[in-house]
Amino acid sequence: MKRSFIIIAALSVFTTTAFAQTPSDSVSVLPTKPVKERSWIPAVSHGMDFAIGLNALNVKNSTGISGYDLRPLGSRFVSVGSSHRFRLYKGNKAAFALKTGVEVSWNNFMFQENNVVNAANGQVTFPEAGRPLQKSKLTAAYLNIPVMPTVVFRDGVVSHVSFGGYAGMRLDSYTKTKDQDGNKNRDHGRFYMNNVRYGVALDIAFRNAGSFFVQYDLNNVFQANRGPEMSAINFGIRL
Repeated sequence: MKRSFIIIAALSVFTTTAFAQTPSDSVSVLPTKPVKERSWIPAVSHGMDFAIGLNALNVKNSTGISGYDLRPLGSRFVSVGSSHRFRLYKGNKAAFALKTGVEVSWNNFMFQENNVVNAANGQVTFPEAGRPLQKSKLTAAYLNIPVMPTVVFRDGVVSHVSFGGYAGMRLDSYTKTKDQDGNKNRDHGRFYMNNVRYGVALDIAFRNAGSFFVQYDLNNVFQANRGPEMSAINFGIRL
């Protein structure tokens, strides 16, 4: 009896000691790595751009040629493209990046009155059609590469401002007329237009909205000594 009592007492003391251990004695806690905060601006971003707007002509020297006045709301600019933005420097409130890509654009120069494009004898002119027209235009399509240094803002109404340049090559050009009876005529040709275009551009983007853009061609629309010395100006919104 006495021996049984001693065994029970020993088991009781062992059990009490075992269950009295602290959690730190029984469970090992592995160290955890700190969670890395996500950057407010990614290192590289990609997007699709669609722009629509109007165009105008900055005439430097008419060379005695007239008839190229444009309809203010009829002359339109359209472009679609793919862009990449590469972050170069990041601060707490602003960052500096470089935006580039590739785009296809169309300049639709819609003429007033009944003037048409005539390219002959080494010269482009804009004579009267000799019949009433609903519209007459010269369209040029370009493949462009923009290079736009960009300042990106973390907060505020303006999300980023880009200022840079672009260069492109002419893909196609054609004239199109539509008379009062609805008859249409389209004629593809070079029309003594320059095969390249280049210029400067400004984009101001608004947060959760589109952006306003302006493009100014530094070179002339037509080849030297082939037509009026004038360059294209495009402006509108980019979505």
